[in-house]
Amino acid sequence: MEITGNQLQEKINNGEKVIVELWATWCGPCKMMKPIFERVATENTTNVQMYTMDVDQNREVAMALGVRSVPTIKVFNGGNVTNTRVGVLQENEIKGLVQELING
Repeated sequence: MEITGNQLQEKINNGEKVIVELWATWCGPCKMMKPIFERVATENTTNVQMYTMDVDQNREVAMALGVRSVPTIKVFNGGNVTNTRVGVLQENEIKGLVQELING
């Protein structure tokens, strides 16, 4: 479920449909959202891939993606960021991002 910067770059280069939750161990809101995101990811049976990434272990990637606060969700499709959401999202909002990516 956790993805490295190199793995993410490979998926972006391949144009895959990917949703990444950028989080940090010290972040209270991240601790609230991470289990929700992981549950949605586990239940997800679509071609949308869902991962988490610790910003402290991947600082360069987080900076390159313009992450200024956590949690942040980045949605990738066709090699580009197609959506960015900052702050805690509820389960239905995360599922909505998956649906947007399927339909987009």
